[in-house]
Amino acid sequence: MLSAAHGIGVIQLDTENPAESQELIPAKERETFGWEMVNRLATENSDFMAYVTHVKHFYQTGVIRPVDWRLD
Repeated sequence: MLSAAHGIGVIQLDTENPAESQELIPAKERETFGWEMVNRLATENSDFMAYVTHVKHFYQTGVIRPVDWRLD
C-alpha cells in the first residue's frame, strides 16, 4: 500500500548474508517529501519514530552510532 501510494520500496533482507538481500519492489524517487505521512507513521509506530530520530542525528552530525543501527 505504501509503495503504491508513496513510492516506498520493499526489500527482503537476509540478515545472515546481507549481500543476498533482494529488492522486491523498487522505490520511486520523488522531488517532494510527504511529511504528513512521516509524522503519522512516527506517531503510530515507535520503531519508525526511533528510525527517524537516528536519521535526524546522522543528518545533523554525520556520525553513525553503531548502537543505533545494530552495527556492533
